[in-house]
Amino acid sequence: MTNAYSQTKYTGYQYVLNSDDYISFKYTREYKTVGENYVTIYKIYHPTKGHHAFTITATHYKADKKVKVDVEDAGGGIFAHINSEETTYDTASMEPFGFRGAVGALGGNRVPNQLMVKFVSNKYENIKVVHVNATEPGTNNFYFYVLDEKN
Repeated sequence: MTNAYSQTKYTGYQYVLNSDDYISFKYTREYKTVGENYVTIYKIYHPTKGHHAFTITATHYKADKKVKVDVEDAGGGIFAHINSEETTYDTASMEPFGFRGAVGALGGNRVPNQLMVKFVSNKYENIKVVHVNATEPGTNNFYFYVLDEKN
């Protein structure tokens, strides 16, 4: 028996600063609640091979007014963790929030923000990731995921 359920696949892109390239990919998005926190899980699919390549997990700690975004290689292993970014807010609103970052400030308008998130609704619980830096520490290859700019 086959599963008739299929998740909506959205289109995002990876921005590679070193080559100034935009690489399109498909992704899925899932919302869930874990205790008192709100979690959004993105599965990023390889642009040409189609397999689940990266996972981006955004956790909204509502009581602390904090959002943490983790980027990980879906293949696992001891080097699977790529990057973590955090931001806070004083008053929840529907406007995107986060921070520009040094690479964005140096690179100009074409470079996405180091971290930019927004709330899904005026309940101010679940969030969407708009931009996140996915550069592995210690490397000179700066890249960013651009997800929910329009979705």
